[in-house]
Amino acid sequence: MIKKVFLLLLFLSSAAFAEKITIFAASDLKFALDTIKSDFIQTHPNAVIQMIYGSSGKGRVQIERGAPYELYFSANMDYVEDLYKKGKVSTKPKLYAIGRLVIWSKNKNFDAQKGFENFTQTWVHKITIANPAHAPYGQKAKQALQAKGIYKKIEPKIVFGENISQTANYINIKAADIGIIALSLALAPSIANSPYKSYYLIDAKLHEPLRQGYAITTYGAHSKLAHQFYNYLQTAKAQSIMKKYGFVVTK
Repeated sequence: MIKKVFLLLLFLSSAAFAEKITIFAASDLKFALDTIKSDFIQTHPNAVIQMIYGSSGKGRVQIERGAPYELYFSANMDYVEDLYKKGKVSTKPKLYAIGRLVIWSKNKNFDAQKGFENFTQTWVHKITIANPAHAPYGQKAKQALQAKGIYKKIEPKIVFGENISQTANYINIKAADIGIIALSLALAPSIANSPYKSYYLIDAKLHEPLRQGYAITTYGAHSKLAHQFYNYLQTAKAQSIMKKYGFVVTK
């Protein structure tokens, strides 16, 4: 009985000292950031970190309206800088990586070596990209298609995903025949370990750089845990994980 009471008090004591933070992050980061979070918690066992993934643009709007997120990871550095100018983030925006785009499909007729030629083949009825209105990967996908001179031609076939994860899922469930997704998702186990692991890496010169940034929000300015996780992203271990998922890490 005494032992049970001791264990209960120990548990309550640990819970009392546990710090919680909520992070909003761009969908392309799901696998990389989940891995980094797991690694971080090994040395911070009392940390409680809730991850919310979505389109960077919607995250920006939510934070501007006072959403209780301690950290914001955007696929577009401009969004973080905009929040900084408006006093909604407390740290100067920091670049954490540059993202890459790939063409991907689960259709048996897809030939990764043909690249953009796949979009104009007879087997393609639905094409998906993330919504350019608020998803940075969608903005850059549209730029690449325009640079290749085929956007107007294929526009009637395009179905927009709410974010890059939903875009990949449209292809996964075959609601779309082909699309443009983040390299980080193509390198995730669900695709990389499947029979549909082939993809075409889009030349980064075809679109503006996917400069991705992050910052601590004003809501999380006094959170010790938020600052610890923020700094952890700059460690060699965290950066090696980012590279593993295809992000270009720059100092």
